[in-house]
Amino acid sequence: MRQRKRWLLAQFAPAPDGLRASLVERFSRCGKANCHCQRDGPKHGPFYFLTQCLAVGRSTSFSSNLRPAAGSQEGIAHFRRLQELMEELSQINAELLRRDESLTDE
Repeated sequence: MRQRKRWLLAQFAPAPDGLRASLVERFSRCGKANCHCQRDGPKHGPFYFLTQCLAVGRSTSFSSNLRPAAGSQEGIAHFRRLQELMEELSQINAELLRRDESLTDE
């Protein structure tokens, strides 16, 4: 377990493009009465939005001309990987405490 903890700590190099957000793809109808989207035709889009949760009940989003390959997906994946590493480190530390062991290598 301590070997795994040392390995995890060595992985902590936050990527400079880390992004705590979600990329949302949406399709919508326009306001034109005679447009195909008002009937059975396909909706317009895709339109992409980056959304972030700021606090409980508060979020922000902005529309963009971003395409999924514009770097946003990579930044989101890098941030999520860092979260996964932190979660695993926390689980190891909790188990060490349950065993009444030190959290540091001394």
